[in-house]
Amino acid sequence: MLLACDIGNTETTVGLFAEDRLEAHWRLHSTTQRTPDEWAAIFTAHLTQAGHSTQEIRAAIVASVSPQITESLCEGVALATTRQPAKIDARAQLPMVLDVDEPLTVGADRIVNTLAAAELFKQDTIVVDFGTATTFDCITV
Repeated sequence: MLLACDIGNTETTVGLFAEDRLEAHWRLHSTTQRTPDEWAAIFTAHLTQAGHSTQEIRAAIVASVSPQITESLCEGVALATTRQPAKIDARAQLPMVLDVDEPLTVGADRIVNTLAAAELFKQDTIVVDFGTATTFDCITV
């Protein structure tokens, strides 16, 4: 199973996937106050509540716009599952080019949004994200 974490400025969304099927998901308040041990306990509790165990996790991935939370959450995932999460950001090897002046300024949320849209629609697309900040991304294929 895949544990996918999206760390936003106000909320962290977590999804548990079996192949391409969403098995469970939950939302947590994004806070810099949580320790890796607390993250591990939260993941373990939510997985158990969903009828799964930490041993079922074969991979984990994290997209974050909050670097202050990222390391603690990733350590928590590793403690709970023994899996080191892959991190998505502009430094990651991506199947697309970020055609902007400063690629390192593109947030992980925008990267995963454009990756998903390109995979789903396979044509030129505009992605609008109404998160804490409203963003527009244009994709050309």
